Amino acid sequence: MFEVISFDLDDTLWDAGPVLWRAEELQYAWLGEHLPRIAGAHSLLALQSLRRDLARAQPALAHDFTRLRIAALEALCAEHDYPVEMATTAVEVFLDARSQVALFDEVDAVLRALGQRYRLVALTNGNTDLVRAGVHHYFEFALSPADTGTSKPDPRMFEAVLARAGVTANAVLHVGDEPRYDILGAHNANIRSVWINRNARDWPAEFPRAHAEITTLDGLPDAIEQLAAAAAAERTLPA
Repeated sequence: MFEVISFDLDDTLWDAGPVLWRAEELQYAWLGEHLPRIAGAHSLLALQSLRRDLARAQPALAHDFTRLRIAALEALCAEHDYPVEMATTAVEVFLDARSQVALFDEVDAVLRALGQRYRLVALTNGNTDLVRAGVHHYFEFALSPADTGTSKPDPRMFEAVLARAGVTANAVLHVGDEPRYDILGAHNANIRSVWINRNARDWPAEFPRAHAEITTLDGLPDAIEQLAAAAAAERTLPA
């Protein structure tokens, strides 16, 4: 039944929090060395706040975190009399560090095995460079807000997978860790979903539940088989 398995990345395949914070710190250190007037005027947290303000002021940037970072730093470069081109260089420092990820222990073996049976794709709201991260080989393709102009849970993000893969919704299964972005988004696109709940979180009552729940990717092959069997049984029920 399923042909395509789409995967969220951050906190599904690796622990994103430490990676993101390290990337922020390295970029801020670079600013202190190369753009000291900006670093002297704005703390790391203040820079994050400025990006949030810019996203609210320019919604077209809100979904594309890389463009948002560049735009925010370009404005600061102009304000502090630096060449605006340095903003792109600063963001490259962030992106390089942001893409230095460590997969959860089981991920490599599970993705390799699943890749023998299914088409695997990445569907992320983030801006990890999959080549730099060393994970591009697992996936047929990857989609992010930079590609789609929107982000999860907007169903158009999931519909972009269908269009790119050339399949219908019932041929896709989405796996992710976020009840809102991953599970609600998939639900709104009529795509079945698996919630990976690594930290024993309670399910938020306001969202429709995932079709299956696992604690690590080790449980995904069995979940796929069970969901496929349930879907097949549904198709055989009398109208």
